[in-house]
Amino acid sequence: MNISVWDVPSKYDSFGLVWVISTLATGDLFDFGRFPSLTILVGTGFVICLLRWRENRYQIPVTIFLLWLILYFGRTTWGGLIDLLPLSHDLPMVRFIAGVHLGGIYLIAVALATPWRWAISRRSAWFLLIPVSFTLLVLLPVYQERESKLASHAFALERNHQALAMQDPDLSAVIEKLKQLPPGRIYAGQIRSFLHNWGERYRVSDSVSVYHLLLAEGLDMMGASYHPYSLNSDLEMIFDENRWEQYNLYNVRYVVAPEGLIFPDFVKPLQQFGRHRLYQVDTTGYFDLVGSDLAFTGGRSELFPAASSWLASGLPGIKQHPTVLIGGSAKKGGRSAPLSEAVKVIPTVEAVAGPTRGEVLSEDVGSNFFVADVAVERSSLLLLKASYHPNWRATVDGVETDTVMLMPSFVGVPLTPGRHQVRLEYRPRRLRMVLLGLGVLLFPLIALGEKRGGALSSWFVLMVTPPVSRLAKRRRRPRRRSQ
Repeated sequence: MNISVWDVPSKYDSFGLVWVISTLATGDLFDFGRFPSLTILVGTGFVICLLRWRENRYQIPVTIFLLWLILYFGRTTWGGLIDLLPLSHDLPMVRFIAGVHLGGIYLIAVALATPWRWAISRRSAWFLLIPVSFTLLVLLPVYQERESKLASHAFALERNHQALAMQDPDLSAVIEKLKQLPPGRIYAGQIRSFLHNWGERYRVSDSVSVYHLLLAEGLDMMGASYHPYSLNSDLEMIFDENRWEQYNLYNVRYVVAPEGLIFPDFVKPLQQFGRHRLYQVDTTGYFDLVGSDLAFTGGRSELFPAASSWLASGLPGIKQHPTVLIGGSAKKGGRSAPLSEAVKVIPTVEAVAGPTRGEVLSEDVGSNFFVADVAVERSSLLLLKASYHPNWRATVDGVETDTVMLMPSFVGVPLTPGRHQVRLEYRPRRLRMVLLGLGVLLFPLIALGEKRGGALSSWFVLMVTPPVSRLAKRRRRPRRRSQ
């Protein structure tokens, strides 16, 4: 799982105690840019819970709120101590704000419920005017801000629908054509604003890009959009539109672009649809036969600079893909080096193309599998141009074969000379199915606990607690000293 170099460190480390507390105090944590209604209610609920601390139900909201607030401080405050959390290296700790808000909702409920309980206890309808007035008064800024926000979203959606309706025939024709063509990835520019790429401006409205419309159709797109979880996603940001070897590396077979852009000669015009132009690039498909004379070993944080250096070198052009072992040990034989040294090692490698390795005769692409018929002339690796994961299972002529990670972070299968059929299929591990089964089983157990909670509690007290207590007493009983 990738920790993106393009994200700010605070996404994973959060902002620290000082920032969180000051943001909470100024009202921005619950009421960003508006009157701090919810912040006032959170503070009020917190004080009420502290005053009634002896009642268990008032301890729960405070515990939830403080626990998540402490976690929200993140690595910036807790440093290496936060590593005690499971998966802490992969967690974007800025998302812990959701837990803070969850605890805040309970505190808000306590604050709002208190005047209502007081009024109801008076047994007079006139007293209800007090909590009604208080609730409306304190929540009115929230309702007004949300109504304004939703109205602006509705206006933007209407404009998007109008823009889509005007261009629908042309876009539909582009999409239909792409679905008829042989499979391959589609490039419609980069859509991350900080890259200042033409794809960011290639839109049908203010907030809808052509890239996202093609992605929504289930087409295989080149570029990172919604998440950077794949180790390849950071490298896709530095895709060079002027180098054929990079189109071939990612199997970018088609380009959809607005008219007026100039591409290299190998990006050949295929058809025009209104203001949209469709181009085609000759690639080897989703597979290629490559060599690997280098091996690098290291941590995932060291992969991006290493792969960037490799991508800028002449090695992709001669189809030399070093083996990468994340957290493993280097293979015996050949050249091996730490991944952290790759930036120095790669420029020293002479990029000389050797004899032909063979040919990919055909390929078949499914929802979670790839199949290739290959004629190999010398020992090579079959490269699948998809992100490496241990769950990729490879068979060569029906025999299960190990896979390796090849630069930049693709799947490789070693092959001997001859004709082979290779199948690569993504198969989740059994643990996922076990966890899924336990998760499904949890729902009826919750229902059982709700209906028979008292009986289950009594059974536990009578049947489980006494044996455990007796066992604990035996272990605590001191042994007599031998005479």
